[in-house]
Amino acid sequence: MEEHVTDQRPQADDTQTITILTTEHNNLQNSRSATIFEANGRTTLYLTSVSSAVVALAFIGQVSEMSQPFMIFALILLPTLLFMGIVTFVRVIETGLEDMICHRGINRIRHYYTEVAPHLKDYFILSTHDDMKGYLQNMGATNSPWQILLSTAGLVAVINGILAGVFVALLLSIFISESILVYIIVGIVVLIVSVYVHVRVNGHLYLNVENRLHIRFPSDESQKK
Repeated sequence: MEEHVTDQRPQADDTQTITILTTEHNNLQNSRSATIFEANGRTTLYLTSVSSAVVALAFIGQVSEMSQPFMIFALILLPTLLFMGIVTFVRVIETGLEDMICHRGINRIRHYYTEVAPHLKDYFILSTHDDMKGYLQNMGATNSPWQILLSTAGLVAVINGILAGVFVALLLSIFISESILVYIIVGIVVLIVSVYVHVRVNGHLYLNVENRLHIRFPSDESQKK
């Protein structure tokens, strides 16, 4: 005779549910702190490397009187810094995405708090919506394409653009003899193109994550998925 075993999972009561969500809230907050710490650490390492490289270039340029040794040193050093800048940019975006997910998870839990204790809703100053609008609201930011330039990733993007512009201008000066104004214009164009590419990459990565997130409590309830 066969026994039919029923899968009976224990159900948490209200007190246990609040405890679980509070624990998750703390875990998400700790994860946010870790992402911010890593992003700041990586950016600091990158900026320190760039600063040291600029000092080294100035020293070599002074000693060599801007001759061939300076050009060789610069053309080797700048691509190395640019590579470091690109990987820093990508990693900072990844930590930013993780921070965004954790932040929106906290908003979702905060929404539950207002469900079980509606009278506390007016006391929460941060958003209870788990969409991008709610996330930006907590940051005091706006959903603008220029917002990235105010972020750590935007800072790295601009510095990468400057390095790319200087590298291309120096490389061009080896093969083409023109006035310094031409090299400056070329460097500025490369800077603009580089920053544009960085911004597009940032937007693409954020859009991919946004499309995978399931929004349960949008700022506009009519857009609820």
